[in-house]
Amino acid sequence: MSNSKRDPERQAVPNPAPSANGNTGISNAGPRPLPYGVADYFWDEAAQRKELEFRLYALFQRWGYTLVIPPTFEYADTFYARADAEFQTEMYRFPDKDGTLLALRPEMTIPVARLAATRLHDSPLPQRYCYMGSVFRYIEPRAGRQREFFQAGMELIGAPSAEADAEVVALSAAAVQAAEITEFQLVLGQLEYFHGLLQDLALTSPQADALGQAIDRNSEPQLFEFLTTTPLRTQQRRTLEALPGLRGENPFAVLDQAERHCLNHRMYNSLATLRNICKVLEGYDLLDHVYLDLTEINNLGYYTGLSFEVLTPRSGNSLGGGGRYDQLLGSFGHDSPAVGAALGIDRLLHARHRQQHTATRIRSVYPQIVIDTQGDPGCLPYIQQWRDHGLRVAVQFQPDPAAPAPQSAAPRAHTPDDATRPAEAIRIVWRDQAFHVDWPTGTRQSQYARDQHAELLAHLTTTLAPSFAQDPNWAKQSTGRSS
Repeated sequence: MSNSKRDPERQAVPNPAPSANGNTGISNAGPRPLPYGVADYFWDEAAQRKELEFRLYALFQRWGYTLVIPPTFEYADTFYARADAEFQTEMYRFPDKDGTLLALRPEMTIPVARLAATRLHDSPLPQRYCYMGSVFRYIEPRAGRQREFFQAGMELIGAPSAEADAEVVALSAAAVQAAEITEFQLVLGQLEYFHGLLQDLALTSPQADALGQAIDRNSEPQLFEFLTTTPLRTQQRRTLEALPGLRGENPFAVLDQAERHCLNHRMYNSLATLRNICKVLEGYDLLDHVYLDLTEINNLGYYTGLSFEVLTPRSGNSLGGGGRYDQLLGSFGHDSPAVGAALGIDRLLHARHRQQHTATRIRSVYPQIVIDTQGDPGCLPYIQQWRDHGLRVAVQFQPDPAAPAPQSAAPRAHTPDDATRPAEAIRIVWRDQAFHVDWPTGTRQSQYARDQHAELLAHLTTTLAPSFAQDPNWAKQSTGRSS
């Protein structure tokens, strides 16, 4: 779920930037190894994504949200009938063998709304659901976004209050903070204010489209043309002239200004709701992150009230967004008010690297311990015990005598960032019913690595397994001195 005119999904990028793993889907020579717009994730890059998903899922659980897993593809009309025209063009559609038109899910809100309205409508309200998974859109790839991308989000169903709106905004902010992003902005809009304005103006359909484009694009020339070609009352004209300026970092000041330009009760009520949302966000200590913008009117085809977006302030890149959609569930049969949001996993990681001035290091997650069993299974219970305690332990297999000898890589010199690398694994040999540590020789191993090894070995020998041989080098290594 994403809702802004500044959304990178909706911006054409002629030269797509590679993902963190360098894959744009384009090969310099020969056939493409992957379709355009998808990427492989491996080693540390894949681990970062999965770790962030686990962290966000734990956060959602603490707020009372239950995991749902919708299917990867559904009937195309499930999405097509509920999306705006631009969103429809971004869908991947394909025929089933029986001729039924299917679509890869382009977002998660519609599938969760379908699930809640058709199978879970008898459950007590409110219902809180969260999700993680891939979505697919036919867009131009760029940094932080491919045509297949990963989302994490939440939907709060059956709660029409401003407190529910504020909870989803606050949980989105908490998710951004859980991703270790400290600089972000919550851009809040209110579609009901604009809908109330349209109600008072009583425009024709072409006139309403022209006004919507002028406001959505922040286009002064288009707005000026609308004002000069459309018959309006004085107060209507003043409201339209003031609308582009109804935004700012002081939400209550913006609301006070917007109230002076209300034309009907619908507009007043929408601002009262937005004011209550801001008061609740103030209780969450998030008001300093709020930017109010009543020109935010893009609704993806189903938003009805609050709409919001999470931005990184320096670049203006969208991390995600959401809003209220009180009529979406009713399109599946059982009506219920709802509000939700989604965040891009790739965008969160990209923003974190930019704010922390770090690049994704693609490296293997090395085992902490490598065991040479010497073909004796008697040590396997100890190995299992270490794994049960969370240690990464790999068994070294005996080489096949008939296999060609592998080519050994040149040794890598240590650099000043040793502390950012995982230490080389401790190598242990099992012989004579005891473990013998195969200590590195020379000075290649850094002091940081020796300290890590000493701490890990102290844990192994004193807590998990006493069957280490009395190696004369043990005392030197356990104190961090080189052998």
